[in-house]
Amino acid sequence: MTSLLSQMRAGIAQLWHHELRDRNIRTAYAICGITGTAYGMVTAVVAVYLNKVRLIDELTIGELAMFFSIGIAALSVPMGLMIKRLTPRRMLAVALIGYAAATAIFPFLPSFAGLATARGLDGAFSVGVWVSLETILLMRTRTAHRGLITSLYTIAMGLGYGLGSVIGWLIMLKFPMPGVFVGAGIFATTAALIAFFALERDLHPIPGSGHHDEEPAPVDVPPPPSLVRPALGSLYWRIKTACIPTFCYGYFQASLVLFLPLFLIEARDVPKEDTSLLVGCFSVGMAASVVFVGRFGDRVGHLKTVRMLLAAGTLLTASLVVLPSYALVALVVLLAGASLAPIWPLSLALQSLIVDPRDYSRSNALLNGSYGLGTLAGPLVSGYIFKHEGGEAMFLHLAVLWAIALAATVVFRRDDPSFRALHRARAHAAG
Repeated sequence: MTSLLSQMRAGIAQLWHHELRDRNIRTAYAICGITGTAYGMVTAVVAVYLNKVRLIDELTIGELAMFFSIGIAALSVPMGLMIKRLTPRRMLAVALIGYAAATAIFPFLPSFAGLATARGLDGAFSVGVWVSLETILLMRTRTAHRGLITSLYTIAMGLGYGLGSVIGWLIMLKFPMPGVFVGAGIFATTAALIAFFALERDLHPIPGSGHHDEEPAPVDVPPPPSLVRPALGSLYWRIKTACIPTFCYGYFQASLVLFLPLFLIEARDVPKEDTSLLVGCFSVGMAASVVFVGRFGDRVGHLKTVRMLLAAGTLLTASLVVLPSYALVALVVLLAGASLAPIWPLSLALQSLIVDPRDYSRSNALLNGSYGLGTLAGPLVSGYIFKHEGGEAMFLHLAVLWAIALAATVVFRRDDPSFRALHRARAHAAG
């Protein structure tokens, strides 16, 4: 533990003397935090607003969430071309203005069609924001520090979400609930102005940020299993231990933020304004753990670490059914953020070790597709179960989903490159 913490401190110190001196990196983090605040404000109240103010039932809320996911899916693939045409700085500013408009107008739309359109545009502009930010960070980061840079990016986002949930709660105490959405639009507009005026106009990759600048791979890295690129189905089968947990995380995350507040209001008599703090609890847990868990996974194996997180997720999700107080639920949500949010970066690292580097683009697409499919299916299925069977049944089905993912990582544990390397070492020693 002491060695791991020392390595983290040394890595951050080295980072400060290189990438963090770059104004564009610091500006990107600031934009990420401000934009995350806007997202946290909306995420914390959207389900309560739709259910208690607009009197929309749980299943319909799930359908609206589906439009958000559709917007993400529709723009994720062509976003790279749009960024090349407009430049990352301009695309980021345009996407933030679009998100601000779609968010601020949302509570004033009278029909389901209007709400669905706004949520779709919300998702479309959101993917523009995050892909633009990530492109800027990767352009200005050397590959040697990329893992730590992206971890700090995740922390900035998580802290923004947490702060946003608190701000949303404070606004609800003083103003009507639509004020939260208008406030989020103001935050996003501020981030757009910072992006347009603070980032360098002529952003370009720094030396060492591309694959052609990387150092040769260590000699102990195993060679590619085949010189022939696998079919898409075969590629998915290779990285299934990364895709299955990622699907479950998207499914769980989208369901939790929508229906946990409604469950607490109906079954635990929690005031609706207090439920907005749950997003903050999840985000704080995520920000506190993601770097440490990532380093831990690098040391003991990514799949082993994912398996531990899935076991924790099963128990934590099932406990939401029986916890008697709001304080205990908030604690469990914080622990869920700490144990489940790191599944995404660990799964990304795991699949990158399994496939040939030439297949990274396709394997990353499959991983993102798994997450997107989870965010689509989760609200629909969870909303149906919540409406017809109740909140307890909904949380139990989420716990069963985590248990299935845990079983899959055990059954297919030989997919882990570290497992195969250990097996070969043992066979060599025995021979």
